[in-house]
Amino acid sequence: MTELTRLANADAHLRAAYGSPELPESSSGWQRFVRTLLIGPVADPISEAVREALESSALACPQATSQTSTADLVELLAKVPRGSQKASLLRTTANWWLTTFGDTDEPDWSHGLDYYRESLRKIRGLGPATVDELLLFVARLDVFSLDRGTLRVAIRHGWLDLPVEDDESQAFFVRGLRDAAIDLREFSRLITRVAEAHCGREPRCDGCPLQPLLPPNGPLNPDSC
Repeated sequence: MTELTRLANADAHLRAAYGSPELPESSSGWQRFVRTLLIGPVADPISEAVREALESSALACPQATSQTSTADLVELLAKVPRGSQKASLLRTTANWWLTTFGDTDEPDWSHGLDYYRESLRKIRGLGPATVDELLLFVARLDVFSLDRGTLRVAIRHGWLDLPVEDDESQAFFVRGLRDAAIDLREFSRLITRVAEAHCGREPRCDGCPLQPLLPPNGPLNPDSC
């Protein structure tokens, strides 16, 4: 079975179970960046605490965030789950944004994927999966976020082999989804949802939309990740 067929089948099963996912939208690229950094690519409705934080003048633009003290950001994000822990990271990424794009809310990300991946990965607190999530949902570049849940699904279904190589995994998802005319952001939301429900540290295959697509003897490497 080709990667195109595997991903097309998975997409069909996930959409049959969950429907087409809504994608988070914000008024500007900076707002999408902040939102994704704080809560991930979660569509509305969002909690009142998150909404109040996102509408705060301190997060309105990168310059305002950069000029707001970490202590003030901690207080602002106190009611956002794990938000206070990201206060310092928000200021750091705001400074990165200003250095990279200036005080524009909607940059064109013209330097390309490799440049931004390398640049963002240098920021302490941003792991590879988070960087790729930002570049997928904020910059809308051709990259796929391989968080732990996504890797579990891919490995247990035999889509990827251990040890996972970044170039191989990116090629599998990005090329395969593009060839199948599947939106990368939508598939990312779908696979994250099924991973959270069924593909934790131990696979819970009963009732999983992707169970019919498992290898004949069940999930491969069930203890992976």
